[in-house]
Amino acid sequence: MSAKPHALPPSVPELTGVWHRSLLVDADGRRDTTTAVTWVQGPARYADLRQPANPHPGATSLSDLRFEELLGLTRQEAFAGRLRQRSDVFHWARTLDFGPVGLPDAGRLRREGAVLVETGVHVAYLEHWRPVRSTGPSAAVELFDPVTGCTGLLIRAGDRFAQVRDRAEPLPADASLAELVRGAADIGRARALLDFELSLGRIDHGRWTVERSTLPHRVGAVPAPALDGCAGLVVNDARPDGTPYTRAFEITAAEGLLAALHSTAATALAASVNASAPAPEGLR
Repeated sequence: MSAKPHALPPSVPELTGVWHRSLLVDADGRRDTTTAVTWVQGPARYADLRQPANPHPGATSLSDLRFEELLGLTRQEAFAGRLRQRSDVFHWARTLDFGPVGLPDAGRLRREGAVLVETGVHVAYLEHWRPVRSTGPSAAVELFDPVTGCTGLLIRAGDRFAQVRDRAEPLPADASLAELVRGAADIGRARALLDFELSLGRIDHGRWTVERSTLPHRVGAVPAPALDGCAGLVVNDARPDGTPYTRAFEITAAEGLLAALHSTAATALAASVNASAPAPEGLR
């Protein structure tokens, strides 16, 4: 009897959409089925948010949180970048990361029925991913804020989105985020270390609403992304003290149709891009 052939691994385009992690088994055999983990995958760019809980829902800014509450935020994981594939090995480049950069993130993926099974390459682990129903277009842009120097990412996968914005300065790589916050010279420095946004949300009749975020005060926010020509994007944002303002980004790379990233509820700059125009060749 001939051996049963191995199923081919999925391709990156086949992974476009939203995935919920239902199981983690780590190298020590410990199982986790309670951490809220969501992976939003665009045509190539992705974002991943992992939270033990949705902490401090009443906060209006990081300034509302005491030191102990700030330290609690370090239990989150959040990262984003570009997904690449080589044979059956997938590499999640973490160009934006809530914590200091660690080992390369690489795993093998295979389908077992409706479940996507991931096994680690550099670290022994097993994860089960289940698809989240989501319909609509897919697109993503990499962003740069010329005022603050922050980089960012906006991804749409059907009726879900991920919005990512880095800190104003990179983290040191020689300690964990919790250690860095504990060792901060003052509470202002601790808040600056945590001022990294990875927000996930839903799009309903053109309105973009944040449902989960590394920044608890962003839950319920309406970023209302609006295209500014074909090389700019503006979003409703908030300063560290909670003051609302409009942040203007430059688009440095794009995939999919830019028009899919324009909210019909946008209160910022109106789009001047043709609704059917793909991303300019130089931005891909």
